[in-house]
Amino acid sequence: MKNSLLVGVLMGLVCPLIAFLAMEFTNIQTQVFPDKPTGLYVIAAAINLVGCWISYKKEKDLLGNGLVLATFLGMILLVLTKNISIT
Repeated sequence: MKNSLLVGVLMGLVCPLIAFLAMEFTNIQTQVFPDKPTGLYVIAAAINLVGCWISYKKEKDLLGNGLVLATFLGMILLVLTKNISIT
C-alpha cells in the first residue's frame, strides 16, 4: 500500500461514508443504539483509529496521518451538524 496522505484521507472517508449511508437508508441505528444517535459514527471513528495505529506500526506515517485527519474532520463535522454539546 502506498504511503500517501491523500490515500490515507480517502481510506479514512470510507467508514464514515458507510456509517452515513447506514444512518440514512436503514434503521440499524434505532435497532442497535436506540439511545445514542451518533453510535455508528463513533464506531467508524474507532475503526479509523485502529487503522491508523496499524499504519504507524508498519511505518506508513503519511497514511496514518491521513486517517487521523479524516477522522478528526469527520468528528468536527458531526459536532457541527448534529448540534452536539461538547461541554
